[in-house]
Amino acid sequence: MNLNHPSETQEPPAAPRIQSSDLPEVEPEYALPPPREIDENTPLSSLSQAEIAQLTEKMLHDPSARTKLIAEITPISELRVEYLDGSQSFVRQIDWLTAHGYTKFRRTARDGNCFYRSVAFSYLDRLLHVPAVDIPATVQRFRAVLTSKELALTLAFEDEIHKEFSEHLFSLMQLVEDFGAALTTEHLLDQLLEVSDYVSYYFRLLASAEIRTNPEPYRDFIDQDIVTFCQSQVEAVDSEADHIPMMALCNALRITLKLATLSSHGQGPVQEADIFTIISHDEAMDKDLPPILLLFRPGHYDILLGP
Repeated sequence: MNLNHPSETQEPPAAPRIQSSDLPEVEPEYALPPPREIDENTPLSSLSQAEIAQLTEKMLHDPSARTKLIAEITPISELRVEYLDGSQSFVRQIDWLTAHGYTKFRRTARDGNCFYRSVAFSYLDRLLHVPAVDIPATVQRFRAVLTSKELALTLAFEDEIHKEFSEHLFSLMQLVEDFGAALTTEHLLDQLLEVSDYVSYYFRLLASAEIRTNPEPYRDFIDQDIVTFCQSQVEAVDSEADHIPMMALCNALRITLKLATLSSHGQGPVQEADIFTIISHDEAMDKDLPPILLLFRPGHYDILLGP
């Protein structure tokens, strides 16, 4: 008999069959718990390395509209039209901005991440507008500040999980340093939007680490445990930024932010002090550059373009 070719008439042994009634019933207490659902609201500090990878993959491939995360430059007169039948205070403030040279802006997506994404784009875009010969040195200055925050990030978040996010910002900064003035703002924007969730979340981590490791400047404004506040109000991806994380991020990055606020409470003639608030670190390293310029309407931040 050929052992390599069984006879056609030889039937293979039948596998034993188990009746479902023969299986022991699993008691509920022994059933495996369902896998933990990881989403943008899960505190980062509670995640394992595998869960971090799961979250970042979800962030990167989120099918929500990505093309308008940061839109093209738009006349601010379009924003004025939206309020003609509404807040006349907004209209007066927009007119003041227009009269003083703030005639254009970029809309950003209303996804709870608008502040961090707007700062990230403006943070990088400013590097393209220094004299070409100064771009490498300016990038290195920005990079040095980020590197100096490694210890605070490591103390705040175990296992250096922040590096899952920071590498994308450093890659963009290297792109600016390598190509300099040959890299256009629109090309930079395209590159940023590919990884903007990562970069924006890294900025959240910087703000959170600043509050966690240096709580004194912020404690009087926080009415709960510092860690709980950071997890729910800074690290949660859809949490909007108020003045506390805004100030913390400016301090961490040592940058200057100029915020134009449209308020419905204004009455009478508009003054510059009614609109603009400047947030700056005492030792800001960007004093030789125009400040990051944002436009705030209740619950939302856009990018304002200056004169």
